[in-house]
Amino acid sequence: MSETSERIAALAPLLDDWLRFQQWYREIPSLAVGISVGGETVYAGVHGMADVERGTTATVDTRYRIASHSKVFTATAVMALFARGALRLDDAVSEHVPWFRSSKNTELESVTIRQLLSHSGGITRDGTTTHWFEDRFPDLDEIVAQVDEVVPVFGPVEKLKYSNIGFTLLGQVIESVTAQPYETHVADTLLTPLGLSHTTPDLPDDMAEHATGYTMRLPGRPRLPVAHIRAGVMNSATGFSSTVGDLLRWYQAHLVGSGDLFEDRHKREMQRVQFEGGGMRWGLGFQLASHGGLDFSSHGGGYPGFITYSGVNQKHEMAIVVLTSTIDGPARELFAGIANLVKKSVDGDFEAEVGPDASGVAGFYENRWSIEQVAQVGSKLAVIAPTALDPAASLQMLDHIEGLRFRLPDNLPTGSPGEEVWFEPGDPPILHAPAVPPTERSLPWDFPGPR
Repeated sequence: MSETSERIAALAPLLDDWLRFQQWYREIPSLAVGISVGGETVYAGVHGMADVERGTTATVDTRYRIASHSKVFTATAVMALFARGALRLDDAVSEHVPWFRSSKNTELESVTIRQLLSHSGGITRDGTTTHWFEDRFPDLDEIVAQVDEVVPVFGPVEKLKYSNIGFTLLGQVIESVTAQPYETHVADTLLTPLGLSHTTPDLPDDMAEHATGYTMRLPGRPRLPVAHIRAGVMNSATGFSSTVGDLLRWYQAHLVGSGDLFEDRHKREMQRVQFEGGGMRWGLGFQLASHGGLDFSSHGGGYPGFITYSGVNQKHEMAIVVLTSTIDGPARELFAGIANLVKKSVDGDFEAEVGPDASGVAGFYENRWSIEQVAQVGSKLAVIAPTALDPAASLQMLDHIEGLRFRLPDNLPTGSPGEEVWFEPGDPPILHAPAVPPTERSLPWDFPGPR
């Protein structure tokens, strides 16, 4: 195990408790998170229920609708065709999809594959059909019928404009070039060679291991299950389902030097800035974004009942995957919170020359004003506010005095910097903090009644 792997793996106790708390606190039906370094999974945690009504527990093999992550699979399939000389990135889409022309906008037929891959083609986001609201995606005839009327919005490379229709068209390019159905081609050339046996371009035939998606949380309203919906011709934009483990493997394949997919120069081409606007940067299929001071080639996904986010960091050969089974799941925010903790860990912030084994006092300590989460990370004892989506913002790494006695650091001036806290061992252990009554360790979700 590399030093980076060891440092991130040391975060596991803190991460697992914090994510379990977040799943409970935000009433997320299920939450799945994975982190890998190189080809090694250093953390995989799943919390909650794959199906609340049936009482089915979520596992690492539970599949989630990953929606717009599909675009990265489509972009990779296009790049693989480019790598073998079957098309050029600067081909006009109309060369491969003859119906992609408009009598009302002659610029449309000059829109290129590269422009669709980088969301710079000026193409309508979703056209005129209400598939995100009424649970029926358009068929190909309905897509074709819209070309003359609504497909072009801006001129090519005029503005960054995210487009599901654009990636639907890329699926048609793949079908034209390969003379295969899109789903067959990506399964044969990407999924099977990489061993992604829990990933499908559409809903799997066997739904036994697929999570149920749920509506948003609102006061006084229960979350309701959402019916599974097939995306059909829009699979290349939003149809895929996958698991934490398969997505980690997918990002490992996109690491420069992995030997997977195609030559490294093509990976670099996908993961460099191709177009930017509105504070966003895009490569080919990938969004290029920074979280916690780390640069990621990433993507998110939103589908009725599911919100997901994931990405790969080339510097540390690291991938992070966050999957949720609700339409208001804070996947991107949790991803950023994890990245902030990971950055501190890889920078060695949790290392100390001498530190006690205080893992026996790790857990949650609840009082009237707050809940504190205590965790042993490496040789440091850390305290965070588990209610926060960014735990690094409240992170306090306690300075060891002796035994189970510590001093609060000075990074939170409005707390009690420089003052002592100590733990009284026992079952449960008790936290003694300045001006706070002695607090027993407890599980917040098991608390018997109000404070």
